[in-house]
Amino acid sequence: MSSSGVRLMRQLHLIVAVVFIGILITWPAWSQEEEVQEGIMELKSRGFSQRYQPPVRFDHYLHETLLRCRVCHHDFNVFSDRNFGEGSKCATCHKEQLKKDIPVPLLMAYHKQCIGCHENYLKWGRRSGPVMCGICHK
Repeated sequence: MSSSGVRLMRQLHLIVAVVFIGILITWPAWSQEEEVQEGIMELKSRGFSQRYQPPVRFDHYLHETLLRCRVCHHDFNVFSDRNFGEGSKCATCHKEQLKKDIPVPLLMAYHKQCIGCHENYLKWGRRSGPVMCGICHK
């Protein structure tokens, strides 16, 4: 092989090595991004389709890291056996329309639980999540 062919092969090997090293270095960042995306949940209900606001996307992983389950899933201790140790979704009990046995409709339950908690954190002088509609509903 000529000297120019050898030089070309070395350059090609160098390029492949640099690309491979770049992938290895950035791989942890890609996997962390995927893990965070796995924790993202979308709060929506079929009954909300008539509303003008889009569903709320929130980081469930962040919330479960900072809070105990029963803070949001207030039924956690009461019904955990029924759900194999997990809290229920809000819509399991809270429905679109007011019910005699569950006096808080679903939309109000979401807002009271989420915004109420965020407002409490602000009152306590702590970092908190949003309290304005357009910040959650994007």
